[in-house]
Amino acid sequence: MLVLLNGLQAGNRSGTGRYTIELARWLPELAHNLDFAILWPKDVPHPQRRRDAFLLRRVGGPFRRIYLDQIALRAEQKRLRANIVHYPANIGNLGDIHNQVITVHDLSFLHNPRWFRFGRARYYSYAVRPGLRQAKRVIVDSEATKADVCEWAGAPQDGVDVIPLGVGEDLQPAPDETQARIRAKYNLPKSFFLFLGTIEPRKNILRLVQAWSQIAEGCPYDLVVAGRAGWKTRPILRAMAQAPHARRIHGLGFVDEADLPALLSSATVFVWPSLCEGFGLPPLEAMACGTPVLTANASSLPETVGDAALQVDPTDVDAIAHGMQRLANDANLRAALVAKGLERAATFTWRRTAERTIETYYKVLNL
Repeated sequence: MLVLLNGLQAGNRSGTGRYTIELARWLPELAHNLDFAILWPKDVPHPQRRRDAFLLRRVGGPFRRIYLDQIALRAEQKRLRANIVHYPANIGNLGDIHNQVITVHDLSFLHNPRWFRFGRARYYSYAVRPGLRQAKRVIVDSEATKADVCEWAGAPQDGVDVIPLGVGEDLQPAPDETQARIRAKYNLPKSFFLFLGTIEPRKNILRLVQAWSQIAEGCPYDLVVAGRAGWKTRPILRAMAQAPHARRIHGLGFVDEADLPALLSSATVFVWPSLCEGFGLPPLEAMACGTPVLTANASSLPETVGDAALQVDPTDVDAIAHGMQRLANDANLRAALVAKGLERAATFTWRRTAERTIETYYKVLNL
């Protein structure tokens, strides 16, 4: 039995890219009675397990990507006689493709299209629904996304599998000397609030900056905003530059993956008041590095963090500010959240994600 995995999202510097890479790393090792062929971007290093399984292609621009997703992959399925085709990034094949599995991470473009570029929101609205209707099974990261998928696309409850994401084995508390080196590299103070994620409206950075500005006068913690630029970033960057204490806001841009464990470990508090998430991987990764977390009480995030994080209303600037102030002032609360966070993060592994994905394949194949 052969599974064809569409790995073209591996070059995406986001949670979707990480998910794709981890599936490609773990699936061939764990599914001993399944073979894998993985369509992979030629310019992205691939896992060194089962090198023969990777079909390398140059991705190029958006039209080339659509061609690979919709036409080339269908041709590969026929050539290889693959029993299953797995699309791990929301959009499946719009044609009549046999035994298609689609992973949907979130439907945030439905909750608020204004969070996205107009063309992107329109494309998602057009492309996601046909794939879901044709999929043999759908994988989602959370019960919140399952509810969206079943309500919006009419997917049957028993045709959707909830499979949480995992935390990388490299994400663990960094030694003090490593933390000191990372602070020196990025010119950071010893104590700071950290946001890490794509710079885009959905991440709620505008309200985060407003909340921090309310407490900055009496709080010694600076605000660090790290992550690649997404879309509609200009108002966010303007707010950071014009804030009353702008000199204490550090915009790092994209951070090398090798630096993430030390950066997350160095933060005094990790802040993630996102308005809508299909899972919310960064808060878990911060927990795994021994950092207390403040996050939103919305969408999938309560499922992900449980009682191991301080949850606030992400639409209420005062609530975000109060939560930040509370964590800044209460060392006992921070210590309690660190202990709970380490314990909770340890239960989410990429190996388990891959094992449960294989169970989905078995359901499709009636094994």
